Amino acid sequence: MGIAHHSNYFVWFEIGRTDLCREAGIPYSEIERRGYLLVVSEISCRFRTPFLYDDEVVIRTSVGEIASRAMKFNYELYSADDALRATGYSAHLWLDMKTRRPVRGDGEVVGVFGEWVARSPGDPVAR
Repeated sequence: MGIAHHSNYFVWFEIGRTDLCREAGIPYSEIERRGYLLVVSEISCRFRTPFLYDDEVVIRTSVGEIASRAMKFNYELYSADDALRATGYSAHLWLDMKTRRPVRGDGEVVGVFGEWVARSPGDPVAR
């Protein structure tokens, strides 16, 4: 059909989230090194117009909400000509890596991500 499969949108969200973590100075490997997991508890995507097979995807990611035990990332997917193609979010829980139980996130990490809540969702983070 020449249209990007819908499952790719969630992969693009993950790429955006991973790049935001790096940009914030807290790569996901650092979160795990500190003994935490940041697991997806909910994810949603609103498809506007489809990406075609070979389209360039511009991913804009921001922190939508942050609390001591959870956080939410927002995503906007644009085409190379700056047309908004999809929006979405993913909600995450902080877990202790050993027990796999919900915990309060590492205070330093939560503080760093908290600085990204005020950033505009239009700030490009990943391409």
